[in-house]
Amino acid sequence: MYNKVILVGNLVRDPETRFTPQGTQVATFSIAVNRIYKVGDETKE
Repeated sequence: MYNKVILVGNLVRDPETRFTPQGTQVATFSIAVNRIYKVGDETKE
């Protein structure tokens, strides 16, 4: 079974990889995103 995720943003730092006690590889990473929205006629970020 496979899951698909699309993440859009800027990578904040290098990904960190490690292994669980069962031998599964896990990656941890952080992303930053900009969200633009409107309040009335004003655009905010």
